[in-house]
Amino acid sequence: MYKIKSCPRCHFGDVYGDSDQYGKYEQCFQCGWTNYPDRKLTQEEAQAEKGEPVGASGKRDRRHK
Repeated sequence: MYKIKSCPRCHFGDVYGDSDQYGKYEQCFQCGWTNYPDRKLTQEEAQAEKGEPVGASGKRDRRHK
């Protein structure tokens, strides 16, 4: 199945669903974003994969020091 312009990372990429020996996944043709719908992550695990320290906010305002 194809989802046109539905990539959550690049916002213009086309996402397709497929499966392999490890299970089902979705992937963007343009940027390579990959999602495993059957895989459930905690917030700590997701932040660890992104390389952010646990407890760090997503966006920082650099205008105020």
